[in-house]
Amino acid sequence: MDGTLHKPATSVIDTAILLASSGIFTLGANQEKSGAGTLTKVSGLTLFQRAVLTLQRAGISQIWVLAGREEKTLRTMIQGDPRVEAAIRWLPVREFPPTDPQTWEALSGEIKGSCVIIGCHAVFSPSLIQSLRMVGSDGRVLVAVGQAETHRYTGNPGVVFQEDVDPSALGTTVVFHDRHNAPLELAAAETPTASFIAEDLVVLPARLLGVSGVLQAGGGNPVRLALEQAAIEGIIQPVPIAASQYSDVRGPNGLHVAERNLYQSLQSLKGGMDGIIDRYVNRKLSGIFTQVFLKFGVSPNMITMASMVIGLIAAGFFALGSYQFGLVGALLFQLSVVIDCCDGEVARLTFSESRFGQELDIWADNVVHMAIFAGIAAGAYVHGPWEGTNLPLLLGTVAIVANMISLWLVNRARFLRSRPRALRRLGESARTRMEFMLGNVTNRDFSVIVLLMACVDILGWFLWIAAIGSWVFIASMGWILRNSLFSRA
Repeated sequence: MDGTLHKPATSVIDTAILLASSGIFTLGANQEKSGAGTLTKVSGLTLFQRAVLTLQRAGISQIWVLAGREEKTLRTMIQGDPRVEAAIRWLPVREFPPTDPQTWEALSGEIKGSCVIIGCHAVFSPSLIQSLRMVGSDGRVLVAVGQAETHRYTGNPGVVFQEDVDPSALGTTVVFHDRHNAPLELAAAETPTASFIAEDLVVLPARLLGVSGVLQAGGGNPVRLALEQAAIEGIIQPVPIAASQYSDVRGPNGLHVAERNLYQSLQSLKGGMDGIIDRYVNRKLSGIFTQVFLKFGVSPNMITMASMVIGLIAAGFFALGSYQFGLVGALLFQLSVVIDCCDGEVARLTFSESRFGQELDIWADNVVHMAIFAGIAAGAYVHGPWEGTNLPLLLGTVAIVANMISLWLVNRARFLRSRPRALRRLGESARTRMEFMLGNVTNRDFSVIVLLMACVDILGWFLWIAAIGSWVFIASMGWILRNSLFSRA
């Protein structure tokens, strides 16, 4: 086995080669018949945009694009996109054919260390690229492989043979079959130890792309020949990946599966901060609205504003005081909460997160909450057991003032969280409690309490819950931050 594997990592991979017109194992082939191309949209972004932004999010700073006749469209798309910060370098296939070894020799001279090579017809996660960047930085060759089934290869795409071997073990004798069912022999053996479906994602050292003698020997696909050379050197490693990390969009159900995996990954990231109602009700409903917003290209900030407007309208219905209007207001408030889930989902799915958007979301939520308290207080003043008394107005005022103080404390905690030295002075226990409080401050489960109380016409009693609950939160957060509330920033 090559001693390269025992050398410490010298640098993290920061370069990727993106094949916009073909796959790794089908270099030069027309991909239009596959039903998926660079301009195919998945959850609001074209496959090309999503590939570039995902690579960038994973830490790739330089992306070489081998593009065909769609190059002009892709250039325009990227040049006008403020989200793209990576250096994009273009290689037109008419001048740099991907089947020509000299193209890869030219690339090898521009790449330091290793690079990621990926086809532009799949949706993949930043975490997958990050892990490959770290593992492949020591000179080994990595090939992403799909989950193998435990029965003999039958000649059908996706069905492979696997014995009891660890596919991550180096030196394993393997035979890859790509998505087009074309076998790639990586080592001579009468009976292969294992066989896998190879995805269009590999990590290669630049030196293998630059060995012209190896690449030209026998002709054929230069990347395949580089992989065969890696197998001869004993530095190739198949890396099993989960469906949630990589989804090939080609095929009759590829687009649907890719979008489903994207959304499921998004849900798993948010699950720890959501309440029970958010997780099992609001997020289920918000997925429908999110797909609509993505289809029509609605920005996250516009979604935030729409949620706020609906919440303010709900507060207006509460203020009218009658049972019917209170019920309508509660339903509108619940709709506002569901749509409020969508802005973050759209932002993450389209790589549109921003500091301004985060601040807008926080302030919009608090404006709606204070308006809801005021609306319910006004409604209880004109209708119900406290009609004409000052009690609902007093409770509403207490809840609104408490909300304002809570917002100040939350912003103070967020400020401390961004200052490591100040955060360390809080102590580990206080930091844990603060993170718990911040994680639950966005909990919207109380909207269901409002709806239930509206259904049984006891909406005014919610003011007691809001007033007392807000001050309990203030007392808890204030105690946690007591040593830093009046200290210098």
